[in-house]
Amino acid sequence: MREKAIFTVRKAFSNNAYISIPSTPSIRTSYSPSIIPTLVFTTISGPLPGGKQLVHPLVVQIQNNDEEVLISELNFYIHASGHTISEALAEFKRVLSEELDELIRDESHLGSRLQKQLQYLRSIIKME
Repeated sequence: MREKAIFTVRKAFSNNAYISIPSTPSIRTSYSPSIIPTLVFTTISGPLPGGKQLVHPLVVQIQNNDEEVLISELNFYIHASGHTISEALAEFKRVLSEELDELIRDESHLGSRLQKQLQYLRSIIKME
């Protein structure tokens, strides 16, 4: 019986390099964090917390350092971490959503770099 994967990590710019992590590891499918590459690029898409939605897939960097997984976007280095890739991705989506909310709230007081970041976030996130 084929097991359902939680997610597939694909390297950006390559269609054939990926890792599938099963949702229910067994002896046959168990894995160790050491087999996950140290640095991977992938895309994320879909819903964000707060009723927001990514407009198009966003390239992010996934970095594993044995103790935590760090997810970063490469334009403004917005990042989040977690003990697993799933936790880090969920935290990254939360941070991305909340960063947009905070910048909108403070829009009249933003300097030029934060105005560019707000413009960038508005271009990749749709408010519903």
